[in-house]
Amino acid sequence: MPALTDGKLTRSRRSLRLRILVALLLVFVLGSCLSAMHTYGTRDDLRRSILLLARTVSEGYSADQPISALPRYHAGSEMEYTLYGPDGSLHSFADYMPQPRRLRLPAPEDHDSWWHWSPFGGQVINVPIALPDGSVLMVSRNDAAERAMLNQLLLDRLRHSVLFVIPLGLLAAGLILALLHWTLRPVRRATALAAEIGPQAPDQRIPLADLPREVQPLAEAANRALDRLASAYDASQRFIADAAHELRTPLTVLDLRLQDARRSGNPDWPALEQEMRQLTRLVEQLLALARQDEGQRATATGERTALSRLVREVAASLLPLFEEQQRALEVAVEDGLHSNGQAEELRQALVNLLENALLHGQGKVRLQARRNGQWVEVSVGDEGQGVPPVQQEAMFERFRKGRQGSSGTGLGLPIVRRVVENAGGSVRFDAALPSTLRLSLPAAD
Repeated sequence: MPALTDGKLTRSRRSLRLRILVALLLVFVLGSCLSAMHTYGTRDDLRRSILLLARTVSEGYSADQPISALPRYHAGSEMEYTLYGPDGSLHSFADYMPQPRRLRLPAPEDHDSWWHWSPFGGQVINVPIALPDGSVLMVSRNDAAERAMLNQLLLDRLRHSVLFVIPLGLLAAGLILALLHWTLRPVRRATALAAEIGPQAPDQRIPLADLPREVQPLAEAANRALDRLASAYDASQRFIADAAHELRTPLTVLDLRLQDARRSGNPDWPALEQEMRQLTRLVEQLLALARQDEGQRATATGERTALSRLVREVAASLLPLFEEQQRALEVAVEDGLHSNGQAEELRQALVNLLENALLHGQGKVRLQARRNGQWVEVSVGDEGQGVPPVQQEAMFERFRKGRQGSSGTGLGLPIVRRVVENAGGSVRFDAALPSTLRLSLPAAD
């Protein structure tokens, strides 16, 4: 199947080159045909110029003279005359003519008639001559002999031109192919580099320096897609490494307990249930962190959350846990707060913060939410000593615990930070209160 795909790509590239070549050759052929037609149009201009010499036969002629006063033959050819009055009415015509010629007004003497396109000029040439009294004398001539001579002359010229057109066409085709090869060379080089991008070289990108300007947007879009793929690949690799590292210990402990239960025949069910709960919680938080690593920003999707109601719902849902531990939970929330962010993710972040304060903090826990300019601030704090300033940033690293041997997973705060950042906000420890975490979310009015 890859070979077939490569074949399709090769045919597509050759097809583009062939299309450009055919298009340029068609332009060349069309230009040659137009040149030939223009040459034959020049033939009729030559015929017309020859007939202008017939002005000599009408010199001294006036409208009050009869048509018979004009010579019937000139330069071996029969001339035809038709006279029109100043008002355009037919005055007379030669008696040997079967019918009069159609009136054509003469061009002004200073008129630059640069456009004479007449590929089919006809067999008879008509030239209007203005007489002094305003009448128009149409002088006509059937120049079969001159036309045949010019045709033969032009035909011989075209035959000689073919001897130059064919080599010139072949040379043009070769130059076009060389130009296409030179133009598409950066594209082929970029294609070869793109084919090498993979898990072994995830940071390699398509170079943009030598690409044609028309192809650069496509390469830039491909590089951005590769950046997103590399980010997703790194996130999956981190997830696999973190899951393998953190699941190893609880699975080993659970296996040991199961082996002990098999040998003794008396399983320690409370200990097994506790290990299963810890394992389940770890897996759930790993999955939550993996979803956040996808980097889908809530601000991009336009999702908004009624934060006042969400904070109160989270506090009410966890209140039984605080009562069981005989800990007080104080809630102070302004009404009508709305922020950017997905409601379920923000709910998970608030649950993590409250559980963190319940498990690792001391005394009363305070949950506050208020508006501060363009931001909505949510803070969760307790009466414990908190985290020293030098260690605060490290607490947002994965699997970093405040105390070794703690029952936590070390994923709560990393999940909180990723949720808040994906919503366009930030999370940090309060500089004045080391036991207080403060979330800042973009307000949504």
